[in-house]
Amino acid sequence: MKKILIIIPLLLLIVGCTKNTEKPKYDIKEDEQIEIEEPKEIEEPKYVDDNPIKIGIYKDNKLITNYQTQFIHGSDLGVFDIFFTNLETVDNNSTKVNYKKYYNEYENIENYKTGFYITFEANGKKYEETILDSTKKHAMAPYLYMYLYDDVNQPDGAWYSHIEPENENENTIFSSIKLFYPYNDDGISSNITLTVFTYKDENDFDENNHYRGNSSYTITIESI
Repeated sequence: MKKILIIIPLLLLIVGCTKNTEKPKYDIKEDEQIEIEEPKEIEEPKYVDDNPIKIGIYKDNKLITNYQTQFIHGSDLGVFDIFFTNLETVDNNSTKVNYKKYYNEYENIENYKTGFYITFEANGKKYEETILDSTKKHAMAPYLYMYLYDDVNQPDGAWYSHIEPENENENTIFSSIKLFYPYNDDGISSNITLTVFTYKDENDFDENNHYRGNSSYTITIESI
């Protein structure tokens, strides 16, 4: 009987040591606030234009700022040459010769392309268009047609027409532009603003597809 009395408490002690039903207690303060650091906004790199190209719009080898002409239905408003210079006058050579002359004054100029921006008002509405290729020739119809020419990649003395999309390639050069006025009644009611610019890639345009670089030149075409 003594052995039994000794063993039973010992078993109870062992069982009691192996079972713990108490839940852990945590000291929680209701007014304690946890600060969460907000993620920092990633700033986009600031746009910097290092384009060194000077550019101008010429008529009869003279740099123009304001051009006056009659807005006559079914007629050309003007053909304008594009040269990489701002000289008041250039040599009395062909568009091809003058274009090459100023083109060759720049290093790595093959990395840049030429584009145009045109704006005017008609029927109380403002029209604007950025032109980077020949597919936009009728983009401002019925008020204005824009024809681009490659005067450089042509045989000397040969006849050639404006650039068509199927003939345009990576070697195509926009060395001149012709504006044609197909409309008369209730047509363009303001001056036409024509801007030419050079660009490298899409970074040279803002969110509205407007050129934001510093290599540009603008003229005003006025009806008389």
